[in-house]
Amino acid sequence: MQVDTYNQKKILRKDFLKRRSQLSDTEREVINRKIFNRLIRLSEINNAKNICIYVSKSDEADTICFIEHLIRLGKAVYAPKSDKNSNEMTFYKINSLTELNVGAFSVLEPSEKNEKYIYSDKNDICIVPALCFDRQGYRLGYGKGYYDRFLNDFNGIKIGICFDEFIKEVLPRYNTDIAVDMIISDVKEYCCKGGK
Repeated sequence: MQVDTYNQKKILRKDFLKRRSQLSDTEREVINRKIFNRLIRLSEINNAKNICIYVSKSDEADTICFIEHLIRLGKAVYAPKSDKNSNEMTFYKINSLTELNVGAFSVLEPSEKNEKYIYSDKNDICIVPALCFDRQGYRLGYGKGYYDRFLNDFNGIKIGICFDEFIKEVLPRYNTDIAVDMIISDVKEYCCKGGK
């Protein structure tokens, strides 16, 4: 069963990476603007003091504008740094995008000298990336498990952001996969309650 799930995920991952790469810059820009506008209106975001958020690559749902917005609001913003040796991910506080440098997997990352995120309040937020989500909040990521390991100990609100055309009814999953509480797409908000 686990082998079957692995193969299903592998096939889907290849398909979604291809489909995502085929979006035009104009399509991507329109979608990202709609996601941004939904995010900034969320009461969960406005009530949060600490926000853990991935730094997007060019073909992912954009977080760059949102990070700048959060910093302007005075939120404590934490970006992830991945350790390829331990397969662990740690979040560090950033006060500006200029504090980020290219790190693991060619992703912009903060310095380990920055303040480490160590507390998970129930109102804290983690913005979670994915190639796609299903309606229960489970995600198809890049296959390394960094976010599932981090989210396992995260007590705050887990929010996925995704292009709506990449949200499916059901995805194959492992017992260790962690669902998000809600998904924000360019079309609507999905309440998932962590897969419950």
